[in-house]
Amino acid sequence: MISHRVEKRLTHEVHEALALRDKRGRSKYKDKQAARKVAQDNHTAYKTITGLYATTSLTTYARQAKTALCRIAEQYGCRNLAECKEHLPAYYADMRARNLSAWTIRTRVYALCAVYAQPYQDLFGVENLPIRHRADITRGRTLSASNDRYHAEHHEDARLLARACGARRGGLRGLTADALRTDAEGNLRVHLREKGGKERDALVLPDYADRVREIFAKYSAKPSNSKYLLPLTALPKDMPLHYLRAQYAQDLYRYFAERGAATGIMYYCRAERKGQAFDKGILLAVSQQMGHSRCDVVVSHYLY
Repeated sequence: MISHRVEKRLTHEVHEALALRDKRGRSKYKDKQAARKVAQDNHTAYKTITGLYATTSLTTYARQAKTALCRIAEQYGCRNLAECKEHLPAYYADMRARNLSAWTIRTRVYALCAVYAQPYQDLFGVENLPIRHRADITRGRTLSASNDRYHAEHHEDARLLARACGARRGGLRGLTADALRTDAEGNLRVHLREKGGKERDALVLPDYADRVREIFAKYSAKPSNSKYLLPLTALPKDMPLHYLRAQYAQDLYRYFAERGAATGIMYYCRAERKGQAFDKGILLAVSQQMGHSRCDVVVSHYLY
């Protein structure tokens, strides 16, 4: 066990280092657009945008970096960030020896890269990080036991909104009474503010439109000191919203297929899903509604 003083010092140094990468309150999307414009105007290569734009990212990196550094300090007697640095390659080998998942290893590596402001090749002495395989993903693929714990009215309303428009937890939390829209074609949409500063008008599946209107009317009429539509208690962190988001994506694929979005250009799956194929035109439409820009993300994480 390391001393409380060492742990406190490491925690303080981690927070100080990550504060230099803190870009919360700014839009990552807009920063990317600005960087692309600079590259185009100057005829130079696009410079990748770095920094922590979301509180969840900052919190996760701080926690993961502290976990790694405390273990290094305990094993090697280090007292600060500078002394821990030389032992990072050994810590990487230790993570591999303990068979930590590719997701855990990559998160901790990138957290430490943010702390030390150096690429992982220099810090850990490796060329490539473990590959994350789609087949290994289990979280959010089915309804978990936590789904049975929440049956209050506001829980059911939050679930229905997620099912109706594919919102993430942060998007649902940020809903306001004026978030409903009707587009030029008469479709109901929900204005969402989500991670990275992105905003989008998500299509509400027609089968849920009336119920969504009822929920908005109900909560808008309730007296509240909060500017947000749903109370925070309606969105427990272990509510399986990703599963509902996947159901939304699957219904959305059928929705656009029925409305002639198919192009005949196919996306063919590989590895354990070899033999499956999806129309790229429909995937692009679904991807845009989900707040993504890549077809493979939709196939891998939602159309399973």
